[in-house]
Amino acid sequence: MIKLIASDMDGTLLNSNHDIDKETLEAIRKAEEAGIIFAISTGREYESVKEVLDKHNMKVQCVLSNGAEYRDEEGNILDVINIKQESAKKVISILDKNKLSARIFTNKGIFTTSTKEEALKEIIYRTMSFNPGISEDEAREIAENLGFFTILKYIEDINKFFDEDIEIRKFVAFHNNIDIINNIKKELSQIEGLAISSSFSDNIEITDINAQKGIILEKVATRMNIDREEVMILGDSFNDYSMFEIFEETVAMENAIPEVKAIAKYITDTNNNLGVAKAIYNVLNNEMDKMLK
Repeated sequence: MIKLIASDMDGTLLNSNHDIDKETLEAIRKAEEAGIIFAISTGREYESVKEVLDKHNMKVQCVLSNGAEYRDEEGNILDVINIKQESAKKVISILDKNKLSARIFTNKGIFTTSTKEEALKEIIYRTMSFNPGISEDEAREIAENLGFFTILKYIEDINKFFDEDIEIRKFVAFHNNIDIINNIKKELSQIEGLAISSSFSDNIEITDINAQKGIILEKVATRMNIDREEVMILGDSFNDYSMFEIFEETVAMENAIPEVKAIAKYITDTNNNLGVAKAIYNVLNNEMDKMLK
């Protein structure tokens, strides 16, 4: 019997318009009415997740920043796993050497080593990737008003930044050259004690080795006296992989990467065709076998 459903956001819970379909919301509420806990497990930081939750009047537990942070339904931090300062300095050195700026998720906000214009260029690129067909001018207008951009804080002195007793949860960097991304991943993987993953083929996400979605979610389930086989996982990408390794009742989206599909027990529909809602109803109707690969 499933007691906890943990869903990734981008490419899973969210459709290509970066929102939750009303049918999916209805399914989540029916699951909660049946006594099942619904949780989000994402690479996003809390502020970005909270926008979506508030829009739909949702209160759920959240695994954030790929597992570097865990919050309850009210947004209270229950668990944190930070990147060691020495490792963080090595990460920044490698990214700088490769002329790759990053968003740095911390306990004091989101920082970047890039300039304001460089940060805007990255977000324009991401906006165009998420919205095929729009012009660069249209993407710029959107990007200038996105929270991803407006909340950024800029590091002018890296030594001063580290002297301020900052807690670093996660790094995220993007580049449109996939070969460069893959080469930097290999270089970063030489730093001991880090987990290197991705939500998309063109990004890098870096956390402490113990800050992975599956690891922290297992701790949470244990605290709730919920067994592994009573947890259903929904995901689509590399940063979901640890959940698929640890838990048994794992569901890949039809749009998931091949590596996640290969390890999943079940496959549901795409994020644009109510895949999460369909998986939830399969649980509620005791028809999970309908999702078997």
